[in-house]
Amino acid sequence: MKKVLNVVVTLCVLLAFLGGAQAAPKPDDAVHYRQGVLMALGWNIGPMGAMVQGKVPFDKERFAFLADRVAQLAPMVAEGFDVSTKDAKSEARPELWENLPDFQKRMSDLASASQKLAIVASEGDKAAMKRQFGVTVKMCKGCHDEYRVKH
Repeated sequence: MKKVLNVVVTLCVLLAFLGGAQAAPKPDDAVHYRQGVLMALGWNIGPMGAMVQGKVPFDKERFAFLADRVAQLAPMVAEGFDVSTKDAKSEARPELWENLPDFQKRMSDLASASQKLAIVASEGDKAAMKRQFGVTVKMCKGCHDEYRVKH
């Protein structure tokens, strides 16, 4: 039994290693990836915004749960903005690619602000949660205003 377990573990490790060694994703796949992550962010930020705006009752536990998700998702966004996607059909404006270091810094700042939001939310201070939520969504808006095609 121990021998079988060792073989299974070895195969799992090997498959995990080989999975990470695959070729870079196609540009359209990267665009779909980032759109999916951004959709998931919006899915979680929306209910938090409704709580902050008083449109629904403020639920500290739910807010903290959603903030944790946002903190996990935010660092994933930048992965989909690979230079190979520059010419792919998307809502990214050309200015994003012309100012890639600025965009990357904004993504890093968003990830940091999202982590802080999760920490603040876990502490349960409603006023602090609202303040940090405002800081975090202003970062989202800043990137959208600067680098997203306007509709």
